[in-house]
Order: sequence, then structure tokens, then C-alpha cells
Amino acid sequence: MTDNSLQLFNDRLAGTAHLNTAISRAILQRVSAREMPETLQIGKPHRTVAFGKHDALTDGFSRAVAVAVAHGFDPTIRIAGGRAVAFHPQTIRFVWTVPADDPVTGMHERFSTVANHVVSTLESFGVGAVIGEVAGEYCPGAYSVHVEGTGKVMGAGQRLARNAAQVAGVIVVRGASLVNEVLVPVYTALGLDMDPMLTGQIADAADIDIGDFETRLSEQFSPAGTGRSTEIDSGTMALAYSFQADHDPRILA
Repeated sequence: MTDNSLQLFNDRLAGTAHLNTAISRAILQRVSAREMPETLQIGKPHRTVAFGKHDALTDGFSRAVAVAVAHGFDPTIRIAGGRAVAFHPQTIRFVWTVPADDPVTGMHERFSTVANHVVSTLESFGVGAVIGEVAGEYCPGAYSVHVEGTGKVMGAGQRLARNAAQVAGVIVVRGASLVNEVLVPVYTALGLDMDPMLTGQIADAADIDIGDFETRLSEQFSPAGTGRSTEIDSGTMALAYSFQADHDPRILA
């Protein structure tokens, strides 16, 4: 490709959770094949519970999917690792996909980059944050972002392809109670522990407009306006449609 600037997909989310997941998978495959450059998908999702592959192997998976649907959340099986997470319109969903000749080597560096971008964005609003896992948090991870006095506000997972890597996650700006409302019974069905007191929201620390936060975070990935906002092309969508059934947990549950 002649244009190697970051491709930015703002709020380019489909109507179903499993198609959104399939689009991210298609982008990962196309970046790995060098058919697309580095990309950032970022936007405000609808109500979604994204299950990890480990969840799908759990005895309580069918019950957990039913719980999510009963609470008005659209279920999907994501391509990155980890355990179930919840999205809704007061959160930000991001998916960063980068070419990598040796994707295994840079795993921790990419996680660190994303976590630090979130911390820097928070600091730009006067909100301090730390990176690290706290025992009892939902979808625990070494690169979770916590805001003092509220709890975990960002979690991320990573998926590798032959020549690319993808880091995806959720940032809770508001609506931590809605996250807990669905995840507590989902985790119970999966036989997992979580402490709802550790689920945080940025709004407890500062009154931040979600659109402003999304813009500033995007600028962390593409400083000085180097990102190029665009539409998802028809070839990527066609590939995504071929993947979407793989990510609909109601087929497996």
C-alpha cells in the first residue's frame, strides 16, 4: 500500500455484536496480509457482552449467554483473550491493529502502549490513573487501568496473527453499575469470582464528555493529525460476513 498512515474507523459499528467482532477479525487478517495499514477502530458500542474463548469452554457458558440476553445485552465471542466484559453506549470500544513481522515479541510492549495511551488521555483531563491488576477485578489483566477512588476503568486483550497483532478493549466513562448488573450474574454462571466494588467509571473522578475522551485517545495513536478517517471497505466487510457465525455464542451455547 502507498498510504501507510493510520486508518481511523470512528463509530463504524454494525448492528450486531458478532458482526462487530467479525469485522475486527477481518481487519486483523488483512493487516497481517499487508492489504491494510495500521488501524484504529474506536466508538461507542451498543449493549454487548463479549465472552472470551475460555468462557465458551466453561460448563456454565449456555447459562451465561442466556443471562446476558435476559439483561438486554447482545452476546459475542471475541477474538482476543480474557474473560467476559460488558460494553454499552457510555463506554468506549477500541481495537488497535498493527503490522508485526514477529508479533509474539512485542506483546507486552503493545499492551503497555495502549494502557499508557489511556493513562495519558486521563491525565489530559486532570485524572490520575495507574496500570496493573487488582485481585477480584472483572477480566483481570496486568495492563488494566485503575482510577483511584473508583476502580478499573479499562481492560484489554490481544490477538496475534501471522504478521499482525490486535489489542482490543473497553473504557468505562459512565455506567459502571450497568456493567456490574450484567457481569455479576454472568460471572456467577461461569463459576468465576468478581468484586463489583472494583468496577470503576471515569465519571466518578471527572465530568468528561465521552466524545472528547474518544477524540483525545485517538490522538494518542495518531499524533499531529496523522490518522486518516475512512469507511470500512467492501472487501473487509465481505470477509467479516464470512466470519460472523463463528462469533455468535448462541450457535455454540
